[in-house]
Amino acid sequence: MKNIAMNNTGVIEKVIGRHLREKRLKRGFTLAEVAEKIGLSYQQIQKYEQAISKISAGVLYRLSVLYGVSIDKFFDGLSGASFDSPVNIFDHPDNKIINLLMVEDNPGDEEITRKALKEFDNLNILCVHDGRQTMEVLRYKTLCPDFPRPDLIFLDIYIPRRDGITILKEIKRDREIQDIPVVILTNNLSTDLMATAYKNGASGYICKSFDFLKFKEDLEDCIKYWSNAVVLPSVARVG
Repeated sequence: MKNIAMNNTGVIEKVIGRHLREKRLKRGFTLAEVAEKIGLSYQQIQKYEQAISKISAGVLYRLSVLYGVSIDKFFDGLSGASFDSPVNIFDHPDNKIINLLMVEDNPGDEEITRKALKEFDNLNILCVHDGRQTMEVLRYKTLCPDFPRPDLIFLDIYIPRRDGITILKEIKRDREIQDIPVVILTNNLSTDLMATAYKNGASGYICKSFDFLKFKEDLEDCIKYWSNAVVLPSVARVG
């Protein structure tokens, strides 16, 4: 992660702004589309790209997820030698407990998923079994009120009381919870369904392999990515 001097923020903003515009254009997004997806005005996105406004760690994280790149990519081109009094703008705590909300209506699949993740001692898992329970946990806190705000959601597609895609859309429309990464776990290999999930804000799509070791490996890679490789929204949220 880049260490950045406070007295060089103008240079930092220009570099970040250039990368933001390049990555937006590469993905084919308009300013308005980006603004809608992350819950800001298009004027604000434009200000970030033009280096007029400082960008928070939380917003930068959401943009990195939207563009499918690591946060470090926004700092490419900065020379560490040109900065004095380094200040790390991201602090990723070691051994942080990851609060995982699993949405799965099949008891067998729930058991297999828990078994695949049992080696992670930093996971706090809550499993709910339908769409309505999911939103009660996320939005209203009427179900399992002691469970913390999830850091990550594993969402099955085929669940009762609103399917997974509908729940994904509801999550991404709600500004209070839209920053929570949602990873789809499903038996469906349809590329159309996969595209629909990504278009509606999914952060990943994992097919439930019939090979337990392969499924375990996929889930382990996913958890390691969200716990070690990137800054989670719970860490990056600012304001």
